[in-house]
Amino acid sequence: MNSAVAFDIYGTLIDTQAVLTRLGELVGDKAPAVSQLWRQKQLEYSFRRGLMGDYCDFSVCTRQALLFACQQHQVAISTAAVEQAMLAYAELAAFSDVPAGLAVLQQQGIPLYAFSNGSRAAVQLLLDRAEIAQYFAAVVSVEDVQSFKPDPKVYAHLAHACGLPASQVRLVSSNPFDILGAAHAGLRTAWLRRDPQAIFDPWEVQPELTLENFSDVTSLLTPAQ
Repeated sequence: MNSAVAFDIYGTLIDTQAVLTRLGELVGDKAPAVSQLWRQKQLEYSFRRGLMGDYCDFSVCTRQALLFACQQHQVAISTAAVEQAMLAYAELAAFSDVPAGLAVLQQQGIPLYAFSNGSRAAVQLLLDRAEIAQYFAAVVSVEDVQSFKPDPKVYAHLAHACGLPASQVRLVSSNPFDILGAAHAGLRTAWLRRDPQAIFDPWEVQPELTLENFSDVTSLLTPAQ
């Protein structure tokens, strides 16, 4: 059963499209290419630091990844523009289907947790601005264990924060690497396939549930499942 459900934040609950819009204002028509590489390197840098045991705030990975992406695509970006792009991450809105869906889950009596690579303060600010903070029992940040997803210890920390064995916690995430990490650590999983063109990694482990939208989340994640 789902005794608790945890949600990844960026790209799962929070729509990051506004970052691309802001980036377009700052760097022009190269924004799509820069944005794609920015996200790729942001995750790569967190993976590297997790393996190296060289933890830093996720915002450091994000800023360094932006600088790399701009250099790779030969885009000159000022320090002020970098800060403007970084601020966009704190001003994002939730996907339109999220608030009502979270309300339904809360009404069903399922404890909900926000689980992120971001710092607790950054995530709390984001949830407050998106007006969905009230649905969560707590924000669980990897900063407490000084590592990043998909390190098994961050998922163990999530289960501990929920006060439950891993088998009674389900992670909902739009990121396949996050789903694989959670499954490896013994959590139950649900992949929210926000992008209909997205494919899941062809590993030996697949998500228990694949959800096409947040309506699927509310219909399938009932207390009995």
